[in-house]
Amino acid sequence: MTITAIDTRISVSPTDFFELPTVLRIRDSLEIGLTDRSYLPKSNDLRSDWVASVATPAFKALAQTGASVPRFCTIGTGAGLDALAAIEILKSDTVAFTDLHQDVVDRARHNILDNLRPDVRVELISGAGDILAPLAGEADNFDVIYENLPNIPLSEAGDIRDGQTSSTFITKRSEAIPKFAEQYLITLHYLALEQARPMLRSGGRVLSSIGGRVPLRQILNLAEHTGYHGNILTYTWKRQSEPEEVIGGYAAWEVRGHGPFHFYPASILAETFEGMSVHAAGAQALAIEAALSSHEITATEALIQLRAGQDIGHTVGILESVK
Repeated sequence: MTITAIDTRISVSPTDFFELPTVLRIRDSLEIGLTDRSYLPKSNDLRSDWVASVATPAFKALAQTGASVPRFCTIGTGAGLDALAAIEILKSDTVAFTDLHQDVVDRARHNILDNLRPDVRVELISGAGDILAPLAGEADNFDVIYENLPNIPLSEAGDIRDGQTSSTFITKRSEAIPKFAEQYLITLHYLALEQARPMLRSGGRVLSSIGGRVPLRQILNLAEHTGYHGNILTYTWKRQSEPEEVIGGYAAWEVRGHGPFHFYPASILAETFEGMSVHAAGAQALAIEAALSSHEITATEALIQLRAGQDIGHTVGILESVK
């Protein structure tokens, strides 16, 4: 097992979790503290974990291109594992991070600092609040801004301050949102791209981690509508985590006329992506999506199959939007 619980802390093997042969900038064993509102890394199934199965492979793919990323920012860092992955894989020495809640941000700062090797110095910039707003006027000239923001609007009865709400967001916004972004519940990804532009250096990029429950054409639309050059950097799949909550949330919005959203039997996804690198899959993402079309199931259908014992997954694309 990669992660073992120790009260409010977990121990993580970075070579297992990030699938690295060795680590040079972070410790050999990571001690990660969590608050009640921190997103819990998936201890028994890394295929369900966003950092392990999506963010880390994308960082590796970017590093293999020779991209220089001294200044890195992550939106919604949670426990800070994505920041530690960037420090190790992208060699970033200035790292900015945000999350919605101050206690999560404070804990992430401790997690990052406590897990650097003694001779590694990293400048940390942080703030709590909505998307990039906490960093506005505080930091700029980033080489990469990474985000894995929630898609499902919070129910009217919900309270974003309560518990762990990484899958949901407050739907009422003052900004103008394009119809397609509202239709496919990718509002926060659109806003992140808008807010990121003045904070990126020329040639800098935003990496948007978006579940392929949304058609790739609509994901690519995000970059086009916000004035970036966009492409799918990596393409992979993950097992749906918190499946009852998340698939149920999508199904509820599907009934209201949003989507439709795409899910797949996890076994089909495992077979389709077997032996294919995430970077190679990114280059063929539209063709792979088309090949999977006969296996698509809506959120409503996926919820029925889930309750019948089916293992449900979805594809994930990293949208690379270059300024």
